[in-house]
Amino acid sequence: MLCPNCHAEYILGVKECPDCREMLVDHLPEVPPPIEFEEILRTFNLADIALIKSMLDNAEIESFFRGEIFNQVAPLIQPARLFVRQDQEGDARELLKTMKVSFLGLSTREDDSQLAD
Repeated sequence: MLCPNCHAEYILGVKECPDCREMLVDHLPEVPPPIEFEEILRTFNLADIALIKSMLDNAEIESFFRGEIFNQVAPLIQPARLFVRQDQEGDARELLKTMKVSFLGLSTREDDSQLAD
């Protein structure tokens, strides 16, 4: 018997986890594989971040910016980096192609040879 909360194993006959107070089960549910994200661009511009977030949210593309808050505290030291789900990367790139990348000061993964892999 297994606790679905803490994953502790108990002998047959025990019905409740003494630590969690959860009812025990015969088998734990399968854990889905972790979602992988891919970096697709960098920017220093807060307006770019807001616009990109809006576009990706509207298209239901799961994404996040790493370093967005740091960019506000110490601008121009390190850019905010956009990550999207690997399985949505192509859709995100296609959507962002409609933006004038050179005008907004963005750096895409393909254009920036200094990005770390």
